[in-house]
Amino acid sequence: MKFRTLAVALGISTAALLAIPGSGATASLQTGPAKVQTGPNKVAKKYLDQKPAWKPCGDEEMRTFCAKITAPRDWSNQYSGHDIQLAVSKVAPAKGKPSRVVFGNPGGPGGAGLGMAPYLAGQPALAKNHLTVGFDPRGTGDSANVTCEGAPGFTMDARDRDPGNLDLISAAAGLAAPYCARQSRGLLPYVNTAQTVQDIDLIRQLLGFDVIDWVGYSGGTWMGAYYQTYFPSHVGRFVLDSNTDFTRPWVDTFSAQPEAFERRFREDFAPWAAKYDEQLKLGNSARLVIRTYERLRRELKRQPAVEEFLDGSVKISYDQNALDNIVSGDMYTKLDFQSLAVDLAFLRDLSAAQSKGSPKAAQRKVDALPLARQHELVQRATRGTVGLTPFGRPFADDAENATFTAVTCNDTEWPQGREFGDQLSARLGPRYPLVGWSMNENPCYYWDRPQVQMPTPTGKGLPTTLMVQSVHDPATNLSLATSAHSRYAGSRLLTITGEGDHGIYGGVNKCADRIVNTFLTTGKAPAKDASCKGEGIPAPTTPQPGEEIDGAPLHRIAGFTRAVSGYLR
Repeated sequence: MKFRTLAVALGISTAALLAIPGSGATASLQTGPAKVQTGPNKVAKKYLDQKPAWKPCGDEEMRTFCAKITAPRDWSNQYSGHDIQLAVSKVAPAKGKPSRVVFGNPGGPGGAGLGMAPYLAGQPALAKNHLTVGFDPRGTGDSANVTCEGAPGFTMDARDRDPGNLDLISAAAGLAAPYCARQSRGLLPYVNTAQTVQDIDLIRQLLGFDVIDWVGYSGGTWMGAYYQTYFPSHVGRFVLDSNTDFTRPWVDTFSAQPEAFERRFREDFAPWAAKYDEQLKLGNSARLVIRTYERLRRELKRQPAVEEFLDGSVKISYDQNALDNIVSGDMYTKLDFQSLAVDLAFLRDLSAAQSKGSPKAAQRKVDALPLARQHELVQRATRGTVGLTPFGRPFADDAENATFTAVTCNDTEWPQGREFGDQLSARLGPRYPLVGWSMNENPCYYWDRPQVQMPTPTGKGLPTTLMVQSVHDPATNLSLATSAHSRYAGSRLLTITGEGDHGIYGGVNKCADRIVNTFLTTGKAPAKDASCKGEGIPAPTTPQPGEEIDGAPLHRIAGFTRAVSGYLR
């Protein structure tokens, strides 16, 4: 199996400045007339008259039903004859008729979301009176897909500032758009938030509810805020967890990532690993843990470790990019810290065996691993991340990758041109090396954006919106939540201190769950901004055979999605 290198790469800037401070460099934005769509389109009767054919999906005990519904490819041109199919899931209360409906989205953007229905139904506070609903947004999952298959990935070392390497990064970023457009059969320009929120409202109407509640994580905060903006009269109790800055362009959200990932790595993981050095053996101080990572990165760049797992059926190449993917991917939840520490120690020993002995010596270390451990390493090397992926990192399957790229590049304007990204990368890389160097790995800098301009979410005239945010979230910086909150009328911000998980509601923090559940079931939000204290990072354990650690919310949602997907194909 080849380690995935096709990355949804996003380089970032601050749109309002369009210049790197102190550099003298500027960049132009996409130009041309933009279509401003301030409200929804009236729905054609043929879409409202459809009768979804609900079928059981997943195991019987999940009580989940799925259906495909038909929607126009372009909501502003419903009579063109170009329709798409959207996959929807639902779970009804075990007894009685639901009095409310709650939709969920796991973010991405582009994350398949059928698993949101059984996940939300598993929350005791919602199980009694809510119909829980999930859906795969247009572009991904069991809905109509887009793809960028074959587009070159960012296999180069983002830290390498050699002009030839920068040329390769620029070429790869520039080739993404034509690959995506050519292979997505005309759907690509219509994979954006303006179209998706109208899909959501069609689902609402077909389910027969006037008002929806919402639980959106990560990119789902962006989607939720835009649904509120387009359909304010159908807004119920909205929870936005791990927030983008949905009041600003996408560039602002991603520009904050390098700082946040670096903070999570240096201030959460490294001190934790040092505290348990006797067991983890990565260094007895945070500085030494980080040095272990940097030394290993240099060695894997000098001599990648290419090993066969599972009796030669799977081949994995560990180089500096693979290492960066593993580290950044494990920052999302503290429950992955122990696995990361174990993997870093394994890769250090593997690299040392290869350097001091030979590739055969390294392979012997792999062959000596139990098959269960080999399976684990393969799964971790080929998995996607959860929520907003860092720049130049794998996200999930190609449809999710492509949808992520389409939404983030289509929705809002981006600075155009290579110079801006290269200089931004050079400025942020030395400060935040974990992901900062990859700021120029960005298809959006070269994207032919459709002529659409969405209204800016303001929150005016809406019921209270509850925003939930951990202070060390790596993918959505705390600064984004505070920024959006300051401009979003009627919002309440629930901050989780001493915590860095991305995705809080549903088992990360008892205090936060209590406040969110009260809001979702009664509509009662905190009278003012509130905070909960984090519950700490668990000490390393010795897992027993067959023991599974209860996963983070977004990991559990992804598991539910895998369990209920594929039944409608």
